[in-house]
Amino acid sequence: MEIIIRQLIVILMVIAVFFISACNEKDNIDHFSSKEETMEHFVQNENIKGNIDLITTTNDESLLVVQSSGNTYFVGELVEDKEGYYAKRISDNVEMTIGASWELNTMDKNEYTIFFEKNKEDANYIQFSNGEYDISLVEGHTIRENTFALTSAIKEVEIVKD
Repeated sequence: MEIIIRQLIVILMVIAVFFISACNEKDNIDHFSSKEETMEHFVQNENIKGNIDLITTTNDESLLVVQSSGNTYFVGELVEDKEGYYAKRISDNVEMTIGASWELNTMDKNEYTIFFEKNKEDANYIQFSNGEYDISLVEGHTIRENTFALTSAIKEVEIVKD
């Protein structure tokens, strides 16, 4: 009986540490009262030298397509919650020469695939503000599925930084 009680105490301690660390991670997010302040902090914090386009998705999420510097790109997300606004990176850096594609998960756990291609003439593609690439954003993780009928998840695009 004593062994079972010790095991339960250890399990409860592990669960408590997990919840405390999860709460602390959320508390480390810098919130701001406006989108503009948030973006200024994001640009400075991420040391962004290139362009940023804000894509509003068909799910009303705000994704930041970022040219970090030169041929390095990543995707972030601009979020509004009860504490204000914050921006957070949701993908790693990708170094490109002719294009790339990768899968994303948003804070709300929605799945997307982003495509970067040069001189792509397709209704599902929009031109990135620096003119280097055409971008498509589609719902779902489509790279492994080899899906050919892709529906654009782009509702609207705004240039945040050029």
